[in-house]
Amino acid sequence: MFTSFARLSVFLLVALATHICSGQAAKSSPKAYTYLIYHKLSPGLTIQDALPVEREWRAINQAAVDEGNLIGWYMLAKQMSSNTNPTEYDYVTVIVSREMSIKGASPAAMARLYGDSVKTRMADLQKRDRATAPVVKMEIWETVDAAFNADFAPDKTPLVVLDLMRLRDAGAGWMGLVASMKRLAEERMKQTALSGWNFSRLVVPNGSEKGYGLLVARPVTGLNVLSSAGLAGSTAEATKMQDQVTRTFDVVRQEVFRITEYTSLPKQTTNAQAK
Repeated sequence: MFTSFARLSVFLLVALATHICSGQAAKSSPKAYTYLIYHKLSPGLTIQDALPVEREWRAINQAAVDEGNLIGWYMLAKQMSSNTNPTEYDYVTVIVSREMSIKGASPAAMARLYGDSVKTRMADLQKRDRATAPVVKMEIWETVDAAFNADFAPDKTPLVVLDLMRLRDAGAGWMGLVASMKRLAEERMKQTALSGWNFSRLVVPNGSEKGYGLLVARPVTGLNVLSSAGLAGSTAEATKMQDQVTRTFDVVRQEVFRITEYTSLPKQTTNAQAK
């Protein structure tokens, strides 16, 4: 039932698709909600077994993106994690929406995909989905602030680094620090070290037992980007700010994903941005 709800509601970056409004490099994105849906492969199966199912979901979600009902959908295969339980899940699908309630593809769009067999084909897809990689948990994140390069594209920066964080001092103010973090990210984006940056807060489910409630997502070309060594423009002020970030936020878990499948922006949107 949970899997069916998550899929039928669709669908999924971490705020990765909020670049939809980027007309200039490092332009801020509108408020968005990111659904992180975690999947555990059934025994004996691999990511290759999940791809046919997820590619079918991609087509459905692409229809929703084309209609303007969703910002984007992604499939992220886990590459590395600091999680002490590495078998907790194998990959994540991501839905990015302008609203906390998700709108999927319209009945007309579904009919174009499946003809008069929508109900039958969807039931079969959900059955294969549950048998291949059941959903083990889901989280909803709200974008606090974000910036992406105008030419951001998943195929150019296939890796996504997620820092799942908590406040070292629960009573500490942190909103003012986000703007400084964004400025530093924008400087690194100018040097092509990053192609984007997103700061989000956990909305649902949010409990102290989770250990984290804040998230920074960074799409990168390679893990060497995580090192600040050799970055031009590195100043004492930037170092001081980074120290303040470290004193304020504790990275509870860091994970690295590879973008395996994703939806694309409608061509008319891309053309409009270029004008």
